[in-house]
Amino acid sequence: MKLSTTFTVALIAFAFLINGCAGKSVAAKNSGFFNDYTQLKSSDGLSATKSFKEYEISKHKTVLISPAQVIATIPEAQQSDPQTMLYKKISEYVTEGYKSEIQKNSNFKVVDMKEQDTIVLESAISAVEVHFDDKKWNQFSPIAMDVTVTSYNSYADGNVRILGEKRIVDATTGESMFESMEIIKDEKIILDDETLKFENIKPALDKWIELTVKHFQN
Repeated sequence: MKLSTTFTVALIAFAFLINGCAGKSVAAKNSGFFNDYTQLKSSDGLSATKSFKEYEISKHKTVLISPAQVIATIPEAQQSDPQTMLYKKISEYVTEGYKSEIQKNSNFKVVDMKEQDTIVLESAISAVEVHFDDKKWNQFSPIAMDVTVTSYNSYADGNVRILGEKRIVDATTGESMFESMEIIKDEKIILDDETLKFENIKPALDKWIELTVKHFQN
């Protein structure tokens, strides 16, 4: 067998092996923010909730807001400076948005330290590729919150959305009281060029903040 033929066969075999491995290592359909996703219930395929027993938000008057997590799926050590700055800006914008809107649109007092009957708002923001032809509630796959070699087509095709997740925790006991997640379906992540900018996702972040604040108006 000629050397060129041998090389070609080896290359094809290598490609087959890589594709086979890639097919077997499909990302889990969640961000990992919650410890357990199995009990989340959905009514519309784009959101899901889990309410724990004896949870009544009206019994609480103060809320401590934890900094919003940004789940980029890009390891921190591999993040470029612009990426790190983007994720920091997202976290700060969402966190401050919670504080401002909750104080303005609810009866809750936002506090910096735990008080009696305080609840804690914990949350996470990530990007997902949506699969609207899938009839199950988890119609998405995690995707890098930036334009990479593997994510570019999903962004270019308009299939990427922001996923917001939140957890309400009893500050005294540390127990989870309520969990929910929401795909911001109607706010497409539209790129201006081949990079993801804050302005591209700001409308979706604003919608998520609005949805979160509504929870505190119950």
